[in-house]
Amino acid sequence: MKNDFPDPEQPVIEIPQPPEEVVILMHEINQHQHKRQFLYENVEEQLDKLYRDINAGLFGEQAKTGEFFTHIHTIKSQITKVENIEEKKAQLEQLMSGE
Repeated sequence: MKNDFPDPEQPVIEIPQPPEEVVILMHEINQHQHKRQFLYENVEEQLDKLYRDINAGLFGEQAKTGEFFTHIHTIKSQITKVENIEEKKAQLEQLMSGE
């Protein structure tokens, strides 16, 4: 039977939590990626779409009409990158470096 109580002989390791400002900035910087990843299909499905497009002879500008491109383009159009992302990254870097 497993004992769920901490062992008094073992030191308790406390993991420091980042400041709330850091957490908020990280969320703002990464939120579009997380939302997109949720909507992208698995890699196997994406490769199937790409294969079908290639098999249909869709190259160059024609490829923009294929399953793969339209699927990815729709998601990227609906969930755009965060505005001023570079500024937010610089703010985060400054917070992380302690300046």
